Amino acid sequence: MILQRMIAMFVFTACTEISISKTYQPDDSAFPEDTITEADDMIVDIEDTEETDNIEDTDTSSPADLSQTVGYVELGLMQASCPYCFGVPQEINITAYTRFHEPTTASHTSWLPQSDGCRDYYEASVSSPNKDLGDSATLKNNFGDNIQLSKGYDSTGVMYENGYLIESNFRRNTTHDLTVGNKQADAVVETLRGFDYIEPYSMLYVDPSYAFQAPIKKYNDNTFTWGPSGDINSFFTIHISVYSYDGAVYYGTVICRSPDMGYMSIPGSYFTQYQTGSLASIHLMRHRILNNQYTDFNGTIEGYSWWEVIGTGYIE
Repeated sequence: MILQRMIAMFVFTACTEISISKTYQPDDSAFPEDTITEADDMIVDIEDTEETDNIEDTDTSSPADLSQTVGYVELGLMQASCPYCFGVPQEINITAYTRFHEPTTASHTSWLPQSDGCRDYYEASVSSPNKDLGDSATLKNNFGDNIQLSKGYDSTGVMYENGYLIESNFRRNTTHDLTVGNKQADAVVETLRGFDYIEPYSMLYVDPSYAFQAPIKKYNDNTFTWGPSGDINSFFTIHISVYSYDGAVYYGTVICRSPDMGYMSIPGSYFTQYQTGSLASIHLMRHRILNNQYTDFNGTIEGYSWWEVIGTGYIE
């Protein structure tokens, strides 16, 4: 089945068009500004001040260092244009995953470009030993939804995940708190909105007999557009992976990053090494990364949310 192996690396039903999941954004709440009264503003206790001045500070303890990463939470949605082409069971696939580990300065998202521009894709991982914090973990949002993550094992050791979520479980633009055992991390991950449109539209054909129609040019720029856009708290990447004409052999991936500004152009020079007619998978992804410190966990938890649309194309 075409391109199955790349779905494990990157994370749309049978007609010639695709229904893109529309943007949903909960109503914003209004928070009145704090009112400072004249009485609140007065700090006039001379006797206490004089007494404090005569007390020697003998506390030599220093605050705990919470700067190192001790955990990772991922909540993402992948929408595949041609599920059959990619070997996935349905159009919408949601990832909910977390792991906890010994402190490290490594980042779980270092595989992403750190600045605007393009480069060849490479994998990156955090090798710190995992910790077992109990039988389950829970992600809860401010709508009262609970996402239960069950303990399991993967190549990193003990981890927690839920592989049975549906689209309604993925609340757009919503923060989630994490609870595991007696530990809690507030606002550890924040989900993203999706897309109302993506161009070129030909990359979104869902029937395998119509798929792989979007050209990836070798000698001109390749421009992609999407909307809505303009979220200053997210950024955007496009990955284009190239395979043999029958999809049996994976050749390589170009990954490019830009602000979420609604368009991106990828130079054709990145694809001159590939044979004309080679197949391509096109991954458009919106990302949001949070790094917050939590005393319950004695360190920083990296929260990563993404929304990905995967289309098909060919090298022209």
